[in-house]
Amino acid sequence: MASLVVGVALVAAGGTAHANPEPPGSYDARVTGMAGVAVASVDSPAALLHNPAQLDQIERFSVTAVATSLLVNLRAPFAGPGTEQNSGLIYAPLLFLGGVGRVHERVSVGLGAYVLTGFGGGFPAVDCISYGDPSECTGDRATDRPRGVSYETPIEQSVTLFVAEIAVPIQVTVIPDVLSLGVTLRLPYGRQAVNAVQQEPIAGGWSQADQNLHGFGIPGVLLGVSYRPIPGLTLAASYRSKVWVNMSGQTTIPSPFGMGDPIEIPTTTRWYVPHTIRGGVAYTTWRNRLTVAAELRIQLHAEANATQRFELSPNDRLLASLVPDTVAQFRWRNVYIGGLASELWVLPRMTVRLGGTVGNSASNSATMTPFSPPPGLQFSVFGGLGVRAGPLDVDLGLGWGGGAPHRRTENDPELCSSVHPSESERPRYQAGRPPTLTASGGCAGEYHVSSFFVSLSVTYRMGARTNDAGIPARSALVTEEEPESEAHRDAEPVDAGEVLVPDHDLVEEPAAEDPAGEDRDERAANLSEE
Repeated sequence: MASLVVGVALVAAGGTAHANPEPPGSYDARVTGMAGVAVASVDSPAALLHNPAQLDQIERFSVTAVATSLLVNLRAPFAGPGTEQNSGLIYAPLLFLGGVGRVHERVSVGLGAYVLTGFGGGFPAVDCISYGDPSECTGDRATDRPRGVSYETPIEQSVTLFVAEIAVPIQVTVIPDVLSLGVTLRLPYGRQAVNAVQQEPIAGGWSQADQNLHGFGIPGVLLGVSYRPIPGLTLAASYRSKVWVNMSGQTTIPSPFGMGDPIEIPTTTRWYVPHTIRGGVAYTTWRNRLTVAAELRIQLHAEANATQRFELSPNDRLLASLVPDTVAQFRWRNVYIGGLASELWVLPRMTVRLGGTVGNSASNSATMTPFSPPPGLQFSVFGGLGVRAGPLDVDLGLGWGGGAPHRRTENDPELCSSVHPSESERPRYQAGRPPTLTASGGCAGEYHVSSFFVSLSVTYRMGARTNDAGIPARSALVTEEEPESEAHRDAEPVDAGEVLVPDHDLVEEPAAEDPAGEDRDERAANLSEE
């Protein structure tokens, strides 16, 4: 029974620990179409997630609903080089709902909820698992002691994880149209589920079990500033504080010898969302037709995601003495992502968008698992379009993200090794003193991931400035015109090719001066006096 418990704790740590940290562009669909380049250009309630200072772009009240579909295909080995398999497209929904209203001409407040990180990894047909040694699957192993396990009927290995947040933004306009500040108060919630198998260190056997954990975390903040030194130019920055999510739940294992009800073991862990710093610039030109934006994002995973600890606390005293805690080694690196995007209004009611990013992955090759995004450079390309109809914005964003496959030629000598009691490559159970075990990782083989994004959003804007045709004047091709004069409205239409010539017969000209005439009038006046 203890073997089963330790086995699932090991695989849970190794699987969920290396989920894709954060998708590049999720909310709203306008932001998705611009590859997540949003800190200086977002103009909807989605700003509460990117930069709350940008909420000054909301005239009176606005609400946004977003549904983003993240589709991920993983390719990884379970028994060393040559045993790679595809997961197939894994679906993860990323949702956003937020509203912001102006309570004062210089103050806006709101409320939002969204999925910050969403990941699902599942390999439905795994028939052999070993520590980077494909000979364990062919029966040609070099030793008599098995270092892997084979299944006549393939089994499933799956991991899911998401972190959501409830957010309350507050925006203050310091100098109208020039300087805006904002803060978002964040409360995180996380959930993870594991259905997987791995070797346990007590007897060296292999077992499969389920684990379900969830819980709220420590609140954090998102600070933002937007500065507009000249019309059309925005300089912006934001800082997101690190938060952690305390998750607890049950690890469920079969009863010994298949008799009785399954056994549930209380389990706890903690997941960290790292410090993040973003800075960007956006410039709108060509009579508000074209916006170009750039952004740099830094995610400090090295400090936040070094390890993850799983604590198992069986109610049974004997079982508690046999079950150690488990630590997953992340050794993640800080992430640096640069992005460039543009938006062009091709029609008064329609815009097209294009964007891309390049950055490094957080993963460490020495701690790779089948659920890890591979190390190295990661690229993304996004595009989208938007339609405006009066107070409604309907936007669509599409994108792809990925990078070159990562090929690891050697097994990590510490992590990709057996925990059989007769071996000592990794820390293992010792009678009377249960140590902390280290989860496996860093096994040889080829790792690759491709991500696809489909985002749809609808935004309602109350009080948005529009012209007589109902088109938002601040961002459409048509700008507000001055009212026509009464004389101009009453004038008869003129053909485009007609040339207007002044009618001098209708114009009363001043009389020309006549010196001779003046003399005659004077002489007549003198004669009459005489």
